[in-house]
Amino acid sequence: MRVTVIGAGGMGSLYGGLLARSGVAVTLFGTWAAHMAAIARDGLRLDGLTGDQTIRLKATSDPAEAGPADLAIVLVDANATAEAAATAQRILSKDGAALSLQNCIGNLERLEERLGRARVLGGLSYHSAAVRGPGHVSHTHAGPTWLGELDGKTSPRIAQLAAMFAKAGFKPEVVGDIVGDIWDKFVHNSAINALSALTGLRVGELSWSPEMDRLQSHVMDEIMAVLGAKGIALPHGDPRPAIKAFCKLKFNKPSMLQHVEAGKRSEIDWLNGAIVREGQRLSVTTPYNEAVTLLVKGLEMHRQRAVHGPQLDYAQVEAAAGKS
Repeated sequence: MRVTVIGAGGMGSLYGGLLARSGVAVTLFGTWAAHMAAIARDGLRLDGLTGDQTIRLKATSDPAEAGPADLAIVLVDANATAEAAATAQRILSKDGAALSLQNCIGNLERLEERLGRARVLGGLSYHSAAVRGPGHVSHTHAGPTWLGELDGKTSPRIAQLAAMFAKAGFKPEVVGDIVGDIWDKFVHNSAINALSALTGLRVGELSWSPEMDRLQSHVMDEIMAVLGAKGIALPHGDPRPAIKAFCKLKFNKPSMLQHVEAGKRSEIDWLNGAIVREGQRLSVTTPYNEAVTLLVKGLEMHRQRAVHGPQLDYAQVEAAAGKS
């Protein structure tokens, strides 16, 4: 099987690297040219939970060199899913499929628009990885990888993928309601990531603040109201008690906090922002999620300027404003 991983950040590099190490023909495709060039030249340095090693695999930032592929594993930021879907459409073989291992909602739908529902598979990853520099990634947390057909049925291809992931050292689980599980993780991420990004607090530190704990409860209540209006029944029941318990045990930095610290655009539009849009469509008010979304947007603007510039001369800005 020929596999192209679309999205070569920490997670894409981790999955591509370990699959290549197991003998799969992998192409790693990403837009960060320096990272791709370093991997193509020197191999992928992968350290952390899987040990310190260098893995040789094909890596490119040129879309023309990304295929052909029988499987496209999509691990881009949710803001880039539409572009990734177009790439998958170009490189996949006639019977090829795309597997999304992304967070957020809306990714499957955008892949389906390009490929058709029958060529899209759902998945979730509970691994974490961080890019340390061009060509260097650390495996920071290990967990299961869930896979499933969108209709909930078992199939030869999903069994084949599970075997491939198992051989690579992942712990795949074929689940019967992958769409429901994606929604479940979406609630988890929406309840935590934005609050961490806004405050700079790690996950566990949110529970130390009565104010953040209360705000989190309001955010989750609105999310559950929207899911109820949509008729979505989560496969594991009400997630709110489990999320509260999780916030007392884990002290990692969520990806959204890492993104804003680095001056990058976050996935807020596909987390709490998605709840706001769905609430408007369904006439469910979501003032807490709307406030959180707008505040993250303001924080993104501040951090992008602080990290990437330009540095403003506010006296000149005020003078120009006074002349207008």
